[in-house]
Amino acid sequence: MTILRRAALLVVAAAVPAAIASAQDAATADALDRVRAALAKPPSKLTLMERTPDFTVHIEKRRPMQDIFDVPPWATDPVGWQPPGLGFDLLSVVRYVAKNVADAKHGRDERLAREEVQRAIADYCAVAQAPEGAGAADWRAKTAQICSTSPAMR
Repeated sequence: MTILRRAALLVVAAAVPAAIASAQDAATADALDRVRAALAKPPSKLTLMERTPDFTVHIEKRRPMQDIFDVPPWATDPVGWQPPGLGFDLLSVVRYVAKNVADAKHGRDERLAREEVQRAIADYCAVAQAPEGAGAADWRAKTAQICSTSPAMR
């Protein structure tokens, strides 16, 4: 490349940014003139009125399968007519009756056992005989004590 060509390129390279800057200044000035002219015009005669909406939209987010899991499985709807609650616990009534029956059976068994013991003592005292020999006096004392007491006291 020759020196002349280089000098020409250098002059063109220096002139291009200046030309671009002056073109931008002219475009900016032109745009500002257009905005000023638009603002100087009278306002538009078209007026928009606020309208109330004809409908509204309510968006509610629901979880997947929400209708299945909202009601627990044991809380099913009642089927048909159901009698009103009676206001007492049936299990407590059954327990009360069972306890009374057990107490009555225990009392009867105890009475029968006492009567059996009294009969056995009476039978023993009726047939008791003193043995012959040295321990006869001791045996009589023990036998006399159980046989001499009243059946109500035994």
